[in-house]
Amino acid sequence: MSRIALIGTNSPEFVDKLIDIWNGGNCAVLIDPQIPGKVAVNLMREAKVEICFIEKEVLRNPSAIKEEEISFIEYEVSSRSAIHLSENIASKYIENYSQSEAVVIYSSGTTGKSKGIILSHYALSTNADAINDCMNLCTDDTIYIARSLTHLAALTGEMLVGLKAHAKIVVAPIIVPPRFILNNLIKFNVTVLCLSPTLLSMIVEECGRKHYELSTLNAIYTNGAKLNDKLYIKAQNVLKNIKIYNSYGLSEAGPRVTSQTEMCCMTNSVGKPINGVQVHIIDECGNIVENGGRGIIHVDTPGRFSGYISGKEKNPSLFNDWLNTGDIGYFDEYGELHIVDRIDDMIIIDSHKIYPSDVERQIIKNTSVFDCVVVKRDFDSVDKLCCLYRGNEPLTASKLTDCLMPYEIPKVYVKVESYPLTNNGKISREKAKEMFQDQK
Repeated sequence: MSRIALIGTNSPEFVDKLIDIWNGGNCAVLIDPQIPGKVAVNLMREAKVEICFIEKEVLRNPSAIKEEEISFIEYEVSSRSAIHLSENIASKYIENYSQSEAVVIYSSGTTGKSKGIILSHYALSTNADAINDCMNLCTDDTIYIARSLTHLAALTGEMLVGLKAHAKIVVAPIIVPPRFILNNLIKFNVTVLCLSPTLLSMIVEECGRKHYELSTLNAIYTNGAKLNDKLYIKAQNVLKNIKIYNSYGLSEAGPRVTSQTEMCCMTNSVGKPINGVQVHIIDECGNIVENGGRGIIHVDTPGRFSGYISGKEKNPSLFNDWLNTGDIGYFDEYGELHIVDRIDDMIIIDSHKIYPSDVERQIIKNTSVFDCVVVKRDFDSVDKLCCLYRGNEPLTASKLTDCLMPYEIPKVYVKVESYPLTNNGKISREKAKEMFQDQK
């Protein structure tokens, strides 16, 4: 078994190369084409890659990634638009449940530094099977892939699910305006769409401006970040007759952990554990938290990763060697999971523990603000809670005194049109801090 790198944008050719790597008994090291060339080379060195398939247009500056120990093989892409994955390519996929390495995924997640996450064919296949138990895709369905296939949410939760279900798959570019996606949903008679909350927000705003006849679209699945209550309600009102389901996971879990279904969507939760997965809420002493209490989410799943290319798990297990997700959450009275925040995102100011997502949820619920991001910034050695927000009216501290504790009320506010994102479409809290550079 060799590790072979694959760098390219979404295309049938990308999928074809990936399947060829797998059918050759090798592991695919998937690298986001937006990553700078020198960084990509360092990742490949770390993974001991000797061969790299790279899309021709991505290789804009060959000298930047030229390395004697790595052989670069270029391939061309036939179309830059959305296109059906041909039966010739789809039929090459062979189901594999072996414990051998399938992929190395580089995911910065919310912690900043890229980590090479190793997953087996067994992890991917069992997770894809469990995801489809929720989706129930069949040969009559068409799934539209609008997110990068170098990220596990799209690779396992969309492409592999589609291949296993023998559904029609539309592979599409990712950096496009929402009207591009909406027009293609109509053109290809798409029945299932998977999105991040950020992209869902753009879709909802576009549909609010113009009518799109989405008569074939049955379901939208969101994951990758929290879906706030206001957007959840607005999406249901604007996208009538289209079911909207939240799901939750992380790359180290294959990735899916929980999902809403038609029988499990009582609230704006992330649903219940998918088949084969167990979830417990654990306190700092390693005990199970009962009765809806908050704690650290631990997961037992057959989709668990095999390890990192280098380094160890940041958050050690506190319960039976289950995977410590680093997320804080709780189960509601319906047995559905809610995500509160990342352990890393918790803010401490004047000895008070502040969960940004709690503050953001209250701001959105009690004001005309559509969405917001709360971070901590240091101003002249004084920590201040700061808020980026989108809305039509100014947001001030005086509007929040009735819904937040005094220490939870942000001191600095900046109105924005959009938020800084990571490569996988999540809001970057670190970059958000930089937007307060000139504030006092």
